[in-house]
Amino acid sequence: MLLYHRPVAAKIPKRRSRAGCIHCKEKKKKCNEERPQCDRCQERGLKCEYEPVKPRKRRRTVSNPEHMGIRPPTTAPGQHLGYHDRLHALRQDSSSGSSVLSGSPTPPLPAIAESWEVHSAHSVFSDSGSSCGGDTILDMHSPLPPFDALDGFARSAPEIHDVKPLQMDPLDGFPKEHYDDDIPTSREMFAPTSALARSSSYPDPQSAFISPSSGGSPYDFTIPAFSEFTARESRRGLLDHFCNVLSHLIVFKEDNGNPFRQYILPMAQKSPPLLNAIYAISSAHLEHRGLQMEERALDLHSKALQGLANLIAHKDEGNRDEVLAVIILLLYYEIVRSGSSTVLTSHLRGALSIMRERRGRRGLTSTFLERAFRYFDVASALSFGTSPMSGTILSPTTSDIPSFREAASAISAVDTLYGLVADLWPVLHRLSSLADVKRSIEKAEMESPGHDKANNMRTEFDTTTSNIELALQQWVPKIPASVVTTENPTDDSRLQSILNNAEAHKQASFVHLYRAILSVPRSSPKVQTPVKQTLQACLRVVIFSGPMAALLWPLFTAASEAVEDVDRNVARTVFRHLESRQGMNNIVTGWEICEELWRRSDSGHGEIGWRDVARDMGSEVIFG
Repeated sequence: MLLYHRPVAAKIPKRRSRAGCIHCKEKKKKCNEERPQCDRCQERGLKCEYEPVKPRKRRRTVSNPEHMGIRPPTTAPGQHLGYHDRLHALRQDSSSGSSVLSGSPTPPLPAIAESWEVHSAHSVFSDSGSSCGGDTILDMHSPLPPFDALDGFARSAPEIHDVKPLQMDPLDGFPKEHYDDDIPTSREMFAPTSALARSSSYPDPQSAFISPSSGGSPYDFTIPAFSEFTARESRRGLLDHFCNVLSHLIVFKEDNGNPFRQYILPMAQKSPPLLNAIYAISSAHLEHRGLQMEERALDLHSKALQGLANLIAHKDEGNRDEVLAVIILLLYYEIVRSGSSTVLTSHLRGALSIMRERRGRRGLTSTFLERAFRYFDVASALSFGTSPMSGTILSPTTSDIPSFREAASAISAVDTLYGLVADLWPVLHRLSSLADVKRSIEKAEMESPGHDKANNMRTEFDTTTSNIELALQQWVPKIPASVVTTENPTDDSRLQSILNNAEAHKQASFVHLYRAILSVPRSSPKVQTPVKQTLQACLRVVIFSGPMAALLWPLFTAASEAVEDVDRNVARTVFRHLESRQGMNNIVTGWEICEELWRRSDSGHGEIGWRDVARDMGSEVIFG
């Protein structure tokens, strides 16, 4: 018999804490959340780290907010911005058109998802996004000029106002809406198909530039992209940035797929050092854009270096491609961060040693990595004024140049890594090796002037420079005559950009030969003529809005020797658009060195070299 009524206390609901440490979350273990170290991390001797806790978004129970004139705020005052929120804020800053170097406004960079139209699986640029319009100096719908001589290019200096805004969002590939992990959304980028299947067959290069979105049901539950690589959201974002942004900036075409997605990404799933290298380069690229990442690029880079050291120490013939892939990505990391010559040289020396010692079975991945090494070997030699490390062992051969017999279009004749300068690379290899030869001759002439040894060296040097000059004069990009004319104006625009990139390399080679090797005065017409032609070709690359990979070396070589204001203004325009498109620190470093060089030249310092200016500034520019 109940003598009194006693209300039963409500059962306290169990709430799952989200404040556990990173290690316990990854292992899906309960964390006691002790600070600075939880019990599990303390028992296992692990470094205990905590992520910032994101507050849950509370849904207000208002019957009809619109009728009441109330709209709940999307972000409460003082609320912590999550990872995707910071990306969204950075995208808005980037689209406003601020320049990293000068702070002056640049032409706006509208999001590519809003300005580029998807017409077919074979087009990279839409009609509206790639054509220059009727007010530009070049007719986009005209057939390509015959590339038998330099007359195929216009010799009049393009006007700076002809440069249209670049159609690229440097943060494309990230979702543009605020992302709340409490509210499931359906997005194409979170499709349940694996990232490896997506990376091995990638028919449409333009689709990777567009922020994928879908209008599916908000109650669809899908697996996040790259979940097979990592469970951490921030690292999945870095992988997405590498695949959808970075991998497109460092190649000339993707009609047969992107090699970094085809060869590097599948290998990274089973290679922690390679995965850390991908994280590091993506984080460095985003940090250059002003985004504060959850993990610093420097820390990720250190982890990649430690993993690389362990791979090299094992001396396993089977991990040859894995070691080379890590080194190649670390070379790209040095370009993004504008690293030091010492680190870059040590990486190249290590890659050359691996290729010589571990001669395992060579497949498509090995061929791609070795070709990437050849590019960096010559580019670093031009950067630091040294000879290529490979000598003549790994100079490009005709087998590396795309075959023209099966070329169905002019774009198919373009090399993925080299563009249209694949057969020019052996000439640049010989040209870059002349710097050490010149120093040896000068040393021999000072120690024993008039000696037969010095005279013989000088004679051989003169013969070599004459042969290189003749080879440069005779070189033209190899495009099948049957496919030179393209009917598609978008393909025509892309090919025109790649053709002008090749022309810029050719003319910059003349500038390097005359100035750095033969010491011709800067004011000589022999130097200024190729300087102007190089800058005009670089400007046409920007006007046609095509790929800008490998454009820094010809641009910097010509800009550092420019003496007229009109040429310097053209160089500034190209620097600004190149940095906006590529977003790499070596471009900013090269621009700063040119500005300081111009200032000193105008102040009466004479013909001071750019290497002396860079040394005084404590900077090093790495071409790539």
